[in-house]
Amino acid sequence: MNRDRVELHTHLEGSVTPGRLILLAEKYGQPGVARACLTPDGGHFAFTGFHGFLDLYKAATSVMREPSDFHAMAVDLGGQLAADGVGYAEVAVSYGVLLVRGIDPLPVQRALHEAAAEVAETQGVRLRWLPDAVRQLDEKWAWRAWEKAATAGRELGVVGFGLGGDEAAGPARRFARLFAEVKGEGFGISIHAGELPGLGAGAVASVREAIEECGADRIGHGLAAAGDPLLLATLAARGIFVELCPGSNVLTGGVASFAEFPFAAFLEAGVPCALNTDDRTMFDLNLEQAYKQATELLQLTDDAAAAMQTAAAAAAFDKVREGS
Repeated sequence: MNRDRVELHTHLEGSVTPGRLILLAEKYGQPGVARACLTPDGGHFAFTGFHGFLDLYKAATSVMREPSDFHAMAVDLGGQLAADGVGYAEVAVSYGVLLVRGIDPLPVQRALHEAAAEVAETQGVRLRWLPDAVRQLDEKWAWRAWEKAATAGRELGVVGFGLGGDEAAGPARRFARLFAEVKGEGFGISIHAGELPGLGAGAVASVREAIEECGADRIGHGLAAAGDPLLLATLAARGIFVELCPGSNVLTGGVASFAEFPFAAFLEAGVPCALNTDDRTMFDLNLEQAYKQATELLQLTDDAAAAMQTAAAAAAFDKVREGS
């Protein structure tokens, strides 16, 4: 299979396989974690709605503790990406969660860097890392996460810094000073924003804050922007890439169905964007499926799909350099 796809929005923790989660839960003497996270047959993850997904994520990460755990998950992910035709991926890692749990991200990052070298050699997939902070936590945790990410740096494969979590509980503007420092150090910035249009004007404001106050180079999800022509025009004019995750948005309740995803709004406005899985195993998604659905249900043409991949390659943070 050709591995020419680029994926810019995928979370390491959300890509843990059911089998790996079972092994980790057994390793730490917490088999109940696996039972709580998985379907009765142990083959798939189970949750309901956005906050149900956050609860699932919290439970699953409780048995991700040692650098070797993250190394194993990264190698697993490399195999998934290779099978999905992905040759380059920027993978989010929640430094914020690690720190709150008392885990030093630096040994974890070294293990991820080693795993990336193994994946490149054995699978032909290039992995880069995007540490992120949790917006609903106190800002001190975000600053600590960024300090660890900056220390790890490009030598350990870090190419940017992100912000995720519950938008309603953690406005992006709280982190403006932090992201000014991130940008000043030449790292890329990706911020989850506009993921839940049900928040109304607050969801649109969340995207604007990420752009105007935090200097985001990329927006994760950005779903709410589809209903605001001026915001779409801003994204297009500034070349701010939107990491579209329609399958994820359906499963967390951001949109009712794949067929209702406002795909055309982004393309018609000229916003650079591409499809992503977000949390590929927890959502049981892959890019092959996502592009096939977009072709069948949203009339995505082959030319438009190719243009998306070109835009994704151009938006990759390994191209970001100091002073750019």
